[in-house]
Amino acid sequence: MSFLSPWYLLGLLGIGIPLAIHLIRRQQAERVVLPTARFLQRAPKKLVYFQKLQQLLLLALRIAIIGLLAFAFARPIFSGALSTLVDASPQSSVILLDTSMSMRYGDRFDQGKAAVISELESLRQGDEAAIVTFADSPAQVQLLTTDLTALKTFVETAPAPGYRPTHFLSALHLADQILQSAHYQEKSIVLVSDYQRSALPAQSSGWKLSPYTRLKTIKVGEAQTENLSITGVSAMKLSDQDQETHRILGRVKNSGSEAISEVQVVLTIDGSIAATRSVALGDRSEAVVEFPIVLDQVGLHRCTLRVAGDRFEADNTYYFTIRVEPPMRVLCIAGRSSSSEVDKAYWLRSALDQQAAVPFQVDVVGPRQLVPEALPSYAVVVLMEVATLTEAQIDGLKSYVRGGGGLMLVPDDRAEATSFNREYADLTPVLLQRKHLLSEDAPLSITQVQRYHSIVRSLQDGGPIDFSAARFHGYWGVEPVAGSEVVLRFENGAAALVASYAGNGRVLFFASSLDPEWNNFPRQVMYLPLVHEAMRHLAGSHVQKTVYQVGEFVPFSIAPGGAARIISPQGEDTLLRHTAAGPTFYQSTEQPGFYETRSAKWSGSFAVNAAAQESDLSTIAVDDIEAQLSSSETSPAASATEQMSTVKVQLEKSQRSWWWLLLMVLGLGIVEIFLANRTYR
Repeated sequence: MSFLSPWYLLGLLGIGIPLAIHLIRRQQAERVVLPTARFLQRAPKKLVYFQKLQQLLLLALRIAIIGLLAFAFARPIFSGALSTLVDASPQSSVILLDTSMSMRYGDRFDQGKAAVISELESLRQGDEAAIVTFADSPAQVQLLTTDLTALKTFVETAPAPGYRPTHFLSALHLADQILQSAHYQEKSIVLVSDYQRSALPAQSSGWKLSPYTRLKTIKVGEAQTENLSITGVSAMKLSDQDQETHRILGRVKNSGSEAISEVQVVLTIDGSIAATRSVALGDRSEAVVEFPIVLDQVGLHRCTLRVAGDRFEADNTYYFTIRVEPPMRVLCIAGRSSSSEVDKAYWLRSALDQQAAVPFQVDVVGPRQLVPEALPSYAVVVLMEVATLTEAQIDGLKSYVRGGGGLMLVPDDRAEATSFNREYADLTPVLLQRKHLLSEDAPLSITQVQRYHSIVRSLQDGGPIDFSAARFHGYWGVEPVAGSEVVLRFENGAAALVASYAGNGRVLFFASSLDPEWNNFPRQVMYLPLVHEAMRHLAGSHVQKTVYQVGEFVPFSIAPGGAARIISPQGEDTLLRHTAAGPTFYQSTEQPGFYETRSAKWSGSFAVNAAAQESDLSTIAVDDIEAQLSSSETSPAASATEQMSTVKVQLEKSQRSWWWLLLMVLGLGIVEIFLANRTYR
């Protein structure tokens, strides 16, 4: 037995207090013989002896209460194993268990759990440990504790690995931080993994583990592997054909160490086998297979490309979608340019006639030829003649937009601010103020973009956004109304493109011209993609990215007051609502497969695939990892006294003997009260 706070044993001196009181109050009776004493009844000797026994028992109880209190505050430690720890070096360990997709190969995860349990069993009593499961980031965390049994239970019940890729650094960073609060100076991190080559970047920014922290590596999995996978698919539309023909290219990879003479690659469309190809693959090689496919049915088609014949099913299927769209009808209301006889819609029509994922059918009419009853047959209306429409035509536009149509307002130099603000008050996302005509030597550029808007996000998918080549020497100064969103701004902060909703429809306002009258924008590279994305946004058929990686966030643009449902491949239903800060993100892309999307106005689907690097099962040498991440400083030599002090604290916390001693004090106190009330003094 030993004590954590031995100075409290001085409280044993308090035993003398009840002993002294007992001796002081003990009276020596003086014999006095009285003549009347013969008439008193003699007390039995047994009763006198019993009373003395009660007094001695009461004294013993009081002495025991004081002694137990002293022992409780001294915090005793009862352990037969304590003597074995005197010469030991207690340690703090953080065990990292890889749960990435590659650990699904064979029985690697079972090997990993067995290695973690074996590591826990090798720890001594009083050692502390923590467990972290991880893939591309830490997942489940059990903080430092001496309760090794609870840690074993946690490992035994750990869920199967998911489909995320492997990254060591984030888990190692967390383990290093956990060890900053360790009780012992002997610290170690145990990394249990299959050690994929892609798990550690070639350059780790020079980061190393903290000084005096040892890295121990445990590698699971066999050296020889075989794996076939689809690492990528691209689908290109061949628009020069009379039919809707797509060219599908799939990349098939053999990550194993043996050549395969024949690999069957199967393409399915909407659940039916569409085509099959055979390809020969050497060891650790890849090939591209091509499928020309004719799709006649308009809509979204779910497609898969699959290989078979290996031990790793997780990456044998690649999911993707192909959308066959009918031409989007666009009506442009425009006249002649004020500076020339050139058709103001020429540049817009030319841009929309170019090849696009969604083809456009453009009709151009003058203000006099506009028939309001014909508007519902168009997906988008571009209005370049805002000053010459009749009241009936403007009312027709309002009904069209409120019913779900898309409208783009492009006021020309003939527009009048007061009339525009009055006539289009229910539609416009801005209030016109005045025209700004700049000299040719001092034009403006578009330099600010709202990167969370769907138009900008789509432009970013196609590459860097750069409007600097476009020069604007004329634009309308505007004031955005409440509820609108500025998508693009000029370098002086003035709004260039503003978006809003009107009823069930969408409205865009462009502050300059779509022809060269006020700028050179139509002659620049960004004109065509901006016009295409603006039309798709207004039509509500924005061509969104439809193939994502596991763990990637999927953005959704949801109208105010609206909602969208996402149904995962496992059938889990998630409801997303509109957020004022920007797009709403769906974050639960943990399972490869097709995710169904639904709302009141549209339905669709997107695909999720595992990261291609997880299919490469080649490994990195563990010696390279230890050399790259371990600190050069050796472990400090802690004094035996310091080590034993920490061990005692941990053992005492696990035993809590003082609690039982105080419980005994409470029980003895109750007995003492009962006995004291029945003892003759």
